Amino acid sequence: MSSIKHAITALMPGRRCKRVTAVAAALGVFATAGCAASANNSSTAKDTTTLTIVTPDTGVSWALDAGYGDMGPGVNTQATLLRKPYVNTDQRGVQEQDLYKYEPYLAESYTVSNGGQTYTFRLKDALSAAGNTLSADDVVWSFQRKFASATSIVPGVVAPSITDPSSQIVKVDDRTVAFTIPEAGLGATFLALMSDLTTQIFDSKLLKEHVTADDPYAVQWTTENPNYGFGPYEVTEYKPGEQIIMKARDNWVLGDIPTKTINLRFVADSGTRANAVKNGDADLAQSITPADSAELKRNSAVTIPQISNPNTYLMMPLVTNKAPFDNPLVRQAMAYATPYDQIVDNVYRGLAKRNGPGFLLDNAPGYTNTGLPNYTYDPKKSRELLAQAGFPDGVSFTLAVSAADPDTREAAIQIQTAAQSAGFDVQIEQMPASQFGEQRSNHTSQAFILRDWAVTLTPPYELLIYTAPGSSNNFADWEYQPFYDALTAGNMLPDALSDVAGRAWNAAEQIYLTQSPIVFIAQVQPNVVVSSHVSGFAWRSDNFIDYSNLRLG
Repeated sequence: MSSIKHAITALMPGRRCKRVTAVAAALGVFATAGCAASANNSSTAKDTTTLTIVTPDTGVSWALDAGYGDMGPGVNTQATLLRKPYVNTDQRGVQEQDLYKYEPYLAESYTVSNGGQTYTFRLKDALSAAGNTLSADDVVWSFQRKFASATSIVPGVVAPSITDPSSQIVKVDDRTVAFTIPEAGLGATFLALMSDLTTQIFDSKLLKEHVTADDPYAVQWTTENPNYGFGPYEVTEYKPGEQIIMKARDNWVLGDIPTKTINLRFVADSGTRANAVKNGDADLAQSITPADSAELKRNSAVTIPQISNPNTYLMMPLVTNKAPFDNPLVRQAMAYATPYDQIVDNVYRGLAKRNGPGFLLDNAPGYTNTGLPNYTYDPKKSRELLAQAGFPDGVSFTLAVSAADPDTREAAIQIQTAAQSAGFDVQIEQMPASQFGEQRSNHTSQAFILRDWAVTLTPPYELLIYTAPGSSNNFADWEYQPFYDALTAGNMLPDALSDVAGRAWNAAEQIYLTQSPIVFIAQVQPNVVVSSHVSGFAWRSDNFIDYSNLRLG
């Protein structure tokens, strides 16, 4: 514990005791230690190699085949074959990914053959955190594990690009591996997947040393032993619910890392986390409420990142396997009973926006929103649709919300109030985060509200991520053959980002929105607060933070 305490107090020179006490206590640092640092080191320069992050404890998951949790630390211990480059935004110190360009990471190059269906990757001479050299065996074995693990969500995410690793992924030689995809039109999505966290490559030599009969891919072992990747950091201290300390690797494949130590502390209260950055006791805070972010927007000590086109959506799945949302007219009525602008203004204080009338990211090459239904708050239209559906006196349903997400609870209250005049009696059921996660996968609620995002941002991926047949990620349990036929037609085209393909995705999106299994309410800005002394915060499509890109001072 002494190392973590020292790392935090070193970030607080020149602070008076009364300013340090409250936040330091929340961070697990004795106030006396902060006072001593202030008294003895008032002229000491700020440490520019150690960065402190405060975050809530939502359960760390080091890889997606071990279940879905907070992947933020895991993103920084792992690496993929490709990566999306960062570009500057108009906001000082803030960057974002170029979503449709892919550059080498663990792969030094790739070639395309077989009519656009086979991608052959030549691997770099990269070392894992355990010191083992990357090989084609690592790539093949990693995908075998991702598909074999009972807790993995990867198969549903990477389909239809990859559905059978044993036949689609072939070791050419020790340094070369080839992937064959079903259709050439899936190429854009495949390359994006190769740049995203679902396709991280593991050190199979290390993991094979820890397999057992009950754990043939060492999945359980890796839940407590995170240093099996090729990413920029390794974990030197991990106490679940308390802290994680990560050190930059000297032999990372992409070179030197300016921030040598990441000091991750779990702090429950959003306001305390925001104040820690404002007061200089932390450098970055995650999961900040819109109210706290809005309050700090004019504070010169912090930066509130705002992205031109965020992919996090506030959404309301209407579960179609039970009444009343087994009727598409009732679902359409709910789309007209939702107070979109009111939620943007009152809940998110302007730190969200409507992406009307569609939900696909509208800056994708070839995108068009022609002919899409444009849902707005219209209680008269909602009542008309309910009457057509056979409910002239309205309907009642229960809306599930997570106790861990205050913004979604506030949005649910706004919906409850506004929907009354639209013919809906909404009962809000608040539940623990674990129970909420179960109901969203098991399709047991009538409806629920959450923030979520598609990690890979090609149109066919976005269209399928919440609709795949039989998937636990099919939030609304909605399966509709005309929609799947439209998707198939688009996937048969040679270029998923062409104007012709854009019209195909538009046809599928029209079906999706008209059927309205999910009400897409607003795009939400990143919920982080960053010290003005920190640069290199980069918005990523997975909405996790690349620690190796952050710089202090």
